[in-house]
Amino acid sequence: MSYLVFARKWRPQTFSEVIAQEHVTKTLRNAIEKERLGHAYLFTGPRGVGKTTTARILAKALNCINGPTPDPCMQCEACRRIAAGSHLDVLEIDGASNRGIDEIRDLREKARYAAAEGGYKIYIIDEVHMLTREAFNALLKILEEPPDKVIFIFATTEPRKVPATILSRCQRFDFRRIPSSIMAEYIREEAGKEKISIDSDALSLVCRASGGSMRDALSIMDQLVSFSGKEIKGEAVSRLLGLVEADLLAEISSAVLHSRGSVALDLVQEALVRGYSIEELIAALVGFLRNLLLSAAGAEKGITDLSDSEVALLRQTVTGVSDVHVLNVLRLVAGASAQIRSGASPRISLEAALITASKLGIAFGIESLPPVTEKVAVVAVKGIQPDTDSSSETAVQNKEETADGQEALVEAPGTAETPVNGNKDTADEAHSDDEKERENSYVRKISGLFDMIPENR
Repeated sequence: MSYLVFARKWRPQTFSEVIAQEHVTKTLRNAIEKERLGHAYLFTGPRGVGKTTTARILAKALNCINGPTPDPCMQCEACRRIAAGSHLDVLEIDGASNRGIDEIRDLREKARYAAAEGGYKIYIIDEVHMLTREAFNALLKILEEPPDKVIFIFATTEPRKVPATILSRCQRFDFRRIPSSIMAEYIREEAGKEKISIDSDALSLVCRASGGSMRDALSIMDQLVSFSGKEIKGEAVSRLLGLVEADLLAEISSAVLHSRGSVALDLVQEALVRGYSIEELIAALVGFLRNLLLSAAGAEKGITDLSDSEVALLRQTVTGVSDVHVLNVLRLVAGASAQIRSGASPRISLEAALITASKLGIAFGIESLPPVTEKVAVVAVKGIQPDTDSSSETAVQNKEETADGQEALVEAPGTAETPVNGNKDTADEAHSDDEKERENSYVRKISGLFDMIPENR
């Protein structure tokens, strides 16, 4: 027998096996039990979340030898033939290939005849949004007054393209993306039956790459088994899918957050040597910074697709860093990503964003510089040039972190002690001028950084 891919081999066969769509399966089970079946259903949602699978299960539930029943036996001839796709009264039609009015007219004429095997005649039209306007119009009458024991099940990923006249004649069910935690548990369980070992990091990467689509996740699993055998590690998933390693992203983020711009640029070069493109790197970096922001803000419940080790890496990277700092870095890198999509040079945009973001460090902790803070507020908030000649008459001493990490004592301008006889010493005047220039330098640097941060437009 030919090889059967996981997406088909592990396909749910009963309502109880469908995962993360309880709002749909429960409604359909109750409708069967209480004999409240509709004549037309519209299943909508992203790809690979169970729309066609649920349609087939509904067909089995209605045509099972014990049916209609919410729990098809899976042993009778009808159940087996529907599962194999060879039942005469359950017809699956690809809306993209059979989209014209002639095909729908032919379907409408055949639907008037009774089921060949005495049960329900069921038409499953996948990608129904691809039908032409004339084809949809040809369906209207039969949907409004369908023959006895004829049920239409439409599946689509784009319900907005389905005419309102069709929507109003169907019972609509919206399928949801499958959460990573539920998907990981299902894959681990099914993989165990195949004697496949997969670690938590690998599972996390597979679920993240699938985008909530179980079919995509199972296709990735097929590739991984072919690539690394029956023992799958996170490193193998990263290599196969070309994902940027979390450790590399953490190193780049840490370098930027701690004002080590040159280190960040060296890491970008290392990423390019490993074979990643700038577009892949910046997309991964934006996602990583988003998770860093949630971690820094204490909102880790929003991080749902990472393993425990990856969450621990986030916490380690963001230790001692303000969430506002991470937010501004994220805005800069996301702005560079937008520039690249607009046609700017990818590498220059990313490197400029990282250097600019690495300079943001001097803008934090400025509450320890009251004179400088006051002037920055004038520049950044009111847009007024600072008055470099004004100075305080009161002596204020503040501690300021110097570039090499050592503390230096900063004395506000105009606060030098005056001798008793009222004459200023020449050295004191020179010192005051130096301090004034240092203060103005801080104003220029910090206000410039505010201008670099992109605004939301």
